[in-house]
Amino acid sequence: MTPYPTLLSPWRVGPVALRNRVVSTSHQTGLVHDHLPTPDLVAYHEARAAGGAAVIVLEATAVDPSGLLTPHTIGGFRPEVVAAYTELAGALHERGAKLFVQLFHGGREQIAAPPRAPAVAPSAVPSARFHAEPRALTLSEIAELLEGYRSAASLAREGGVDGLEVSASHGYLPAQFFARSTNQREDRYGGALDARVRFAAEAIAAVRDGAGPSLAVGVRLSADEMDPAGLDAEGCAAIAATLQAAVPLDFVSVVLGSSSSYAGSTWIVPPPPLSSASLDGPLAQMRAVLDDVTVVATSGVVEPARAESLLAGGHADLVGMTRAQIADPGLVTKLAAGRERAVNWCIGCNQGCIGHYHAGTPISCVVNPRAGRERTFGRPATPTAPPGAPRTPGRPRVIVVGAGPAGMAAAVEAAAAGAAVTLIEASQTLGGQFALAGSAPAHREAWERWSVSLRTRLAEGRVEVRLGELVTPTGAEALLADLGGARGGLLLATGARPFVPPGLEREVSLGDTRAVVVDAWEAIARPERVQGPVVVADWGGGWTGLDVAEVLAAGGRTVTLACAAAAVGEGVHQYQRNLYLARLDRLGVRLVQHCELALDDGRAWFRHVFSGRVLETPEAATLVISLGRAPSDALWPALAGRPNVERIGDVLGPRSAEEAVLEGALAGARLAG
Repeated sequence: MTPYPTLLSPWRVGPVALRNRVVSTSHQTGLVHDHLPTPDLVAYHEARAAGGAAVIVLEATAVDPSGLLTPHTIGGFRPEVVAAYTELAGALHERGAKLFVQLFHGGREQIAAPPRAPAVAPSAVPSARFHAEPRALTLSEIAELLEGYRSAASLAREGGVDGLEVSASHGYLPAQFFARSTNQREDRYGGALDARVRFAAEAIAAVRDGAGPSLAVGVRLSADEMDPAGLDAEGCAAIAATLQAAVPLDFVSVVLGSSSSYAGSTWIVPPPPLSSASLDGPLAQMRAVLDDVTVVATSGVVEPARAESLLAGGHADLVGMTRAQIADPGLVTKLAAGRERAVNWCIGCNQGCIGHYHAGTPISCVVNPRAGRERTFGRPATPTAPPGAPRTPGRPRVIVVGAGPAGMAAAVEAAAAGAAVTLIEASQTLGGQFALAGSAPAHREAWERWSVSLRTRLAEGRVEVRLGELVTPTGAEALLADLGGARGGLLLATGARPFVPPGLEREVSLGDTRAVVVDAWEAIARPERVQGPVVVADWGGGWTGLDVAEVLAAGGRTVTLACAAAAVGEGVHQYQRNLYLARLDRLGVRLVQHCELALDDGRAWFRHVFSGRVLETPEAATLVISLGRAPSDALWPALAGRPNVERIGDVLGPRSAEEAVLEGALAGARLAG
């Protein structure tokens, strides 16, 4: 008996039969060239179809050139897209999954570098987040766009697509007609609610006409734009009811958030510590007004127990588990086989998925470096023997020094590929800097999820883990000698250490007082030892300065965060930054921007980064420094130049967990090969 009987049960969406209730919803991958899907995009979705997904909704596909959100948006208006659909549909159908396509127009929302096309919208209302300044659509232009929806639907039908989803959520073009704040028209598309919903209804009707009777046709709607200036749950439910009364719908995909504002955008792909239960109230209001329509619930649904609860309770009929399947394409297959412990869980970091999208680079995943690289990285390795099985003589041997993200990824990959692996860590815990970050609210949930997955995979791979063992240069030589001539090698993953400016003492003169100097890592790990008031000298706007400010302020200290970056939090993904800034504001943290720490002969002061002007020194008993990192590379001089010895992760050059995991996984697979 499966613990997820509803999640794994079949369902029908209009004319389309599904093998289970799990959807990979529309999300941008960057695996698009010249506005057409690439072979990498086919391989990416093929992996999720092979892993058991019932429906894969292709990313936002523009119905008109004016609706291209980014340079990497698929052009559903291009005749060449038919061949791409045919290839993708064939690959997915062969593996039991259905292909839906999201038909899209961004309206005034644009994420593009110059030269940008002119933006269009119901009315000439600028967009706050991306600073687009649109012109108002004429009636003839609206008619042309509606024909674009019809034509795009017809091309999708020719390509063998199974369903079409009209994007009317997140403040994109149809949703810009919904809201009075963005729709100031005085013709038949403006004014009363029926008129404001008319464009979306006519777009859906055009799609139905182009699609014919064999395709499922539905719409994606925000259930709450989660923005004080946007549509609330009641307003969104009224729109859904009006739309359903105006045009037949096979399904409604329910999401949260809006692209046009900082507050609302965070909910498009909500990171921890936002609760997934935030969807419940808006979803219930939406469900209450929808009759005989399949409801797809998505927004932060990554855990199968949560998905099963939504379905079994009748709150939804299908669930979008998109990020969960980015992290583990085989999620559904593993759940069906009773192998839940083997799932590589999404940690909600937003770094490789939506973070890459906003950076204009192809999708990836911190915990699954194969994401977006399915065609080139190779198939995921699985343990060659069950846990506890005796080691096979002659296997490659891999020794990994350092159990942070890079070291653990290398150990897991090498063991899964068949190597005998030893993982050595100087501290008493796994995780390195990620475990430290897990002490703070922003990363606690992410670290808890990842640590569970990693410990399970280390155990499955029968990795020998040795904690509390400091490897010296002499010890490293001995480890290398112990390998002898065996295949494999030694991986140095000793990470990084906080950078401390030369000559900085444990106490400095800060203004008119003496302040104790504490490193940010130490303050996060032992906040009870830090006396307030506190000033945090943050060099780059990354997670360390933000986390230490939050941890200390939550503990009751008066905190000033003096940031030398161009913007507070510029080193983290914008959705996480939005949440950081909200929490720091509630905690009363004082933010001082463009403020760098200067040191000279036991004195410390602050100056303006751009003008050099000496700034007023905040009062502080403790100066917490977050001034970057340097490699912990004391072992490298003894190992440099030796065959089958490599550095991976921060010891090679401090960066993020994403690079550490990717380098670790590649090195582990290479040495085990």
